Amino acid sequence: MKQKLFFVLVAITSYFAGVLAYLSYLSIVYDQGLGSESSKFIGWTLPPFLFLILPFYTLMYRWRKTAILLRAALLIGLSVVAAVSVPLLMGLGIGPFRSLFSPEIGLFTLLFASSALVFTLGSVIAAKGRGYILFTLAALIIIILPIHTLSSETEKSRPIIHKIPQSFHGTVVIHYGESDYPPIPKIKGYEVIRISESGSYRTSSPRPPRGIRHVLVDEKGNEIQPISIPGETFKLGITPDIKISEYEVP
Repeated sequence: MKQKLFFVLVAITSYFAGVLAYLSYLSIVYDQGLGSESSKFIGWTLPPFLFLILPFYTLMYRWRKTAILLRAALLIGLSVVAAVSVPLLMGLGIGPFRSLFSPEIGLFTLLFASSALVFTLGSVIAAKGRGYILFTLAALIIIILPIHTLSSETEKSRPIIHKIPQSFHGTVVIHYGESDYPPIPKIKGYEVIRISESGSYRTSSPRPPRGIRHVLVDEKGNEIQPISIPGETFKLGITPDIKISEYEVP
């Protein structure tokens, strides 16, 4: 029973080790994050791991007499196959990623190869019966870090919702950074700004560095329909901390 539970931990850790390797490379080499794609990333990469990497490496673990060179060849081959399958799950087909040496395929190959390596390490520990505690401690870090990063990326990509009364037409004026007013509230994970009937709003929060989704609402605050606003202008308030945003509602 203990070994089966450890095997489950190894499988989970292996996947997140690959995710961590992917995110780390993306950040260090390209200075980028996943942005709005964070919420879809798991759906793109988990199926190849579950249906390609995990079954084959479970067999390799059972078949302990497998030569090291064969294991290495399978590691590389399966990682490439799993990486090539990701564009299909993304709905892009294989066209944009025809080259096996493209940066995208390389990143996904890194993900699955890292997963396979950690799974192999966990399998060796399980076979020898030593190192459970150390692996478990490392697993906690490996699992928590990418989950935290993906959650942060998802949070950053969420737009700010501006709820505008449907009867309002004119200039909306928002004062950011006014300490005497409350911060922007969060509703179901989204920061929501409720524009008053006069078209003004004041908050102690700074201007969030994200996009805005403008929606018209009725008297009860229920959303009626989204609207398109061409843009907003900024100017400084009476102190450097206060920034004023303005835009026109047709």
